[in-house]
Amino acid sequence: MNCREFLARYTDFRDGLISAPREARLFTRHLASCAACRRYDAALRNGVGALQGTIVHEPGERFRHRLERRIAAERVRARRPYLPVRPALAGALLVAAALILVVWEGARRHVPEPQALSLPPVPFPKPVVQAGLPFVSFQDPRTGIATGNPYPYGTAFVEPASASR
Repeated sequence: MNCREFLARYTDFRDGLISAPREARLFTRHLASCAACRRYDAALRNGVGALQGTIVHEPGERFRHRLERRIAAERVRARRPYLPVRPALAGALLVAAALILVVWEGARRHVPEPQALSLPPVPFPKPVVQAGLPFVSFQDPRTGIATGNPYPYGTAFVEPASASR
């Protein structure tokens, strides 16, 4: 038997649940030959013995009576019907707030905001790439009429939409 097998079934051995005499002899022989498992056995037996020697404290009669009264009071409270006062109040306040907002919006004088003049639609703007910086911007073709392509390398010339032929 090796240490892993011993530790895997040690609790059965310590509690006397191993009934086969051959297996019990294997455990006793391993304990006799292995110092690490002897230390483990001694530590566990001391711990179990210390726990068995502790005094069990029982709660007093006064505590039991107080606990039973509290449990009975909680059972009575749990049987009472739930009165949905708070949700109803919250719903009423929500409706009142909505009505106030509707009245307030209706009472405000609506002044139309001035509309910004929109430019006529144009095709997709021409990309402008500046050498030296990793930055791309777009040139608005409505700003002026170009007579030629100022950036001939790898770009296409886009005529403004407002240019007439």
